[in-house]
Amino acid sequence: MEKRKWSFSKIYLHFVWTTKNRLAVIDKSIKKDIIKVLCSKAKDLGIQIIEANGVADHFHALVESTPTISPSDIAKNFKGSSAHFVNHVTLKEDKLRSLYWQDGYGVVSVSPSAVKSIGEYIRSQEVHHSEGSSIEEYEI
Repeated sequence: MEKRKWSFSKIYLHFVWTTKNRLAVIDKSIKKDIIKVLCSKAKDLGIQIIEANGVADHFHALVESTPTISPSDIAKNFKGSSAHFVNHVTLKEDKLRSLYWQDGYGVVSVSPSAVKSIGEYIRSQEVHHSEGSSIEEYEI
């Protein structure tokens, strides 16, 4: 009799990373391209972006991950691919601006019951930062 192997996981991670020296370089066109690249990279990695958004000096991503990829690999891939794309495509002709990410990142595991509220928080980044209603534990 053949024995079947089966496993189940629901791993939600909230990532936050900042621009180098917290320079305010992320505008609407750059943000749009960062999100596009993150979604593409997530697909390559076999994970799912639930929500991604940012403001001028930092970015958030909420992902559903698998046990086969580490948070550090996700962060490395997200930061590297997004900076490369923005610098070589979005800002290719703009010699005065470049996107560089600060070393490091923040990541916390998220309870399945908190996914919706964290997603809403990420989706509303512009509002939180313009009104000063950011939640400290969700920021770095």
